[in-house]
Amino acid sequence: KETVFHIEARAILEGLRIAWEKGYRQLEIDCDNALLVESVLTGSAASSNLVELRVINVYLKKNWKTRICHIP
Repeated sequence: KETVFHIEARAILEGLRIAWEKGYRQLEIDCDNALLVESVLTGSAASSNLVELRVINVYLKKNWKTRICHIP
């Protein structure tokens, strides 16, 4: 069974993928999952067991401006 964390990580990844493919080079992501935002911002996503987090990290390192924010 998938967790909310996993589902939200997949949603962010899909948004990043679509934005990149459509040619956007500046993107702001709002997320209400504080743990997910912290995982991405601290770099722990790069070594995560969750594939989606590792791929999010790869996308964020591409040649574009991204910002991820926690919204309560």
